[in-house]
Amino acid sequence: MKRKALLLWLAVAFQVGVVAAMALSREWILASGTPHIFQTAPIDPRDLFRGDYVRLDYLFSSLPAQQLDEAILEGGLAKGQKVYLSLDSDSNGVSRGGRLYASPPQGQPYLTGRSLNYWPYSRKYQDRPLWREGEMERLPVSVKYGIEQYYVEQGAGRAMEVLRGSRSGFQVPLLIHARVSASGEAVISSYEWANVAMKTEALRSPQRDDPDGPASAVIRFTLMNRSERPLTLPLKAGNCSFTLIPAQQAPAAATDFAAERGDCADAPVQAITLAPGETHAVSLDLNRPHWQVNYQNKPTPPGKLPWHYRYRIHYQGEAIPGIKAVLLSSSFHGSGNID
Repeated sequence: MKRKALLLWLAVAFQVGVVAAMALSREWILASGTPHIFQTAPIDPRDLFRGDYVRLDYLFSSLPAQQLDEAILEGGLAKGQKVYLSLDSDSNGVSRGGRLYASPPQGQPYLTGRSLNYWPYSRKYQDRPLWREGEMERLPVSVKYGIEQYYVEQGAGRAMEVLRGSRSGFQVPLLIHARVSASGEAVISSYEWANVAMKTEALRSPQRDDPDGPASAVIRFTLMNRSERPLTLPLKAGNCSFTLIPAQQAPAAATDFAAERGDCADAPVQAITLAPGETHAVSLDLNRPHWQVNYQNKPTPPGKLPWHYRYRIHYQGEAIPGIKAVLLSSSFHGSGNID
């Protein structure tokens, strides 16, 4: 009996020690780590067993094959394997994910995570080269970095979901403030809401029963100033400050556009000032020749591309003073289906 009691106490002491060590490690990272800001949106705000929390999904939570380092492309990944994502910051101070490595990258900040799946998925790839045109396009790597949950006060999770907005309306990006240690371990310190809201909608989608009609959609991207001060957007004429970038699941070939936008080279800047609460919308007609993609050796309208060729509208113009967000639309297919 005494031996069993001793073993029980040792087991309890070990568990307490582990929890204490985790808490001390967290506090150390919060005190000494490098600050970073990650832009994300909350989903599934309630944990029925542990109180309210916000589940976070980052743009770098799922990474396409073109962002994988050569060592991963050649050797693959095991489920649960440690991986390392390089980081850099844009002009708004928001940190972005770069390449994913199998070992810590030298001379640059990074996040440490773990692969949530085997890569590649199927055993049929084991005896083939891991990178072959067309075979690996659909196989992103899902990674967890330990900052996917943020607990809030009871009842606050649902309120945050309401403020974030709906899929069909304006959505407000959530900015996560985190501290990252020299070894890539991250701890969330706080959050704030972006001072702009964004809405993505299809103004017109192609009709299935009209083979002679437009093959692609017209997508409208609307910005709303949520701040208490005016925001001046240095936009080029002809929507030249915006471009299409592939969503996480899209292959690198998605940006192999058939033609350049010659009208944007000398497009003048037409600054637009948004008062608090005011909106500005841009519409991209995906039927324009410069949005066609070289697919299977021929220019193809985005609406006719495979389903995993999905895009986001991205602002690529001059830095906007006072803005706190990356201006990036929801992902969509060229046919007008919006995620």
